[in-house]
Amino acid sequence: DQQTTSHHPRRPSKNEKTNDGVTFAGALHIATSGKDRNVPHPHRGVLRPYNPGPFDISLSGDDEQQLTEGKPVTKQAIPQKSDGDPAGGAICIQDIDAPKAAVWNQILRMNEYAGKVPKVKESKNYQFHRNRDGSITMKTRQRLGILPGYTYENYYNHKFEPKKDSLVWSLDYDKSSDFDDCAGHWHLKDHPTKPHATRVFYACDIKLSSAIPTPVLNYIGKSALKQATSWVKKESEAEPDSTVPTEFVTKGASTRGTTRGKQRSLGFLRRMKLEL
Repeated sequence: DQQTTSHHPRRPSKNEKTNDGVTFAGALHIATSGKDRNVPHPHRGVLRPYNPGPFDISLSGDDEQQLTEGKPVTKQAIPQKSDGDPAGGAICIQDIDAPKAAVWNQILRMNEYAGKVPKVKESKNYQFHRNRDGSITMKTRQRLGILPGYTYENYYNHKFEPKKDSLVWSLDYDKSSDFDDCAGHWHLKDHPTKPHATRVFYACDIKLSSAIPTPVLNYIGKSALKQATSWVKKESEAEPDSTVPTEFVTKGASTRGTTRGKQRSLGFLRRMKLEL
């Protein structure tokens, strides 16, 4: 079995009800065009933010087999002993037949999410800042169209930590979002046994009201975790030679994928030509 260790992310409090990694509290927010988005959010965060770095997850032999078959695995995070709340959050793991550079290329290009990521209608960065510690802060406006009448506009505060192979985020609390709160984490690591492949870990907790239709719950629950890793797998494997966007690369670091990735990319193009 493979095992990784990490800091445990903050979880909802004990008195909040959860369902498939989703926390319900407060009133339902449906985006309206007349809402002043420059008004600060009602609070500065109620969900515990994720710490960048690997998750504390153990994978069984059956999990490894499922990943080998290209299927995602959903697990429950193990809380720290110091955490007063014994509940962990749902995490989706997916193996991708492409180098980390190619996977980060897909995740970090958020201006291109619309039309590629399920349910994302608009996605646009409005702030980008390189921090002294080598991390990068990126703020992004996204509009989700889940069902007719259920469109959510949210403002996210992302922090990319290349040294820890992680991207964590919360809401931008200086803006007014339709979600009550959000906390998420992408973490990438080289595949433990397969060269030039990546093991991806994804978690995202969303706080909404309890008065939500089942299709919305399905989207923001475990099915959403699997959809998130599925689109990244598809796009990354289609472009295995793609690079980390230059704006996210620290001085002296390489943006390129591996030679094996280049070979796979050429093979993919040859197959496309044959099919045509």
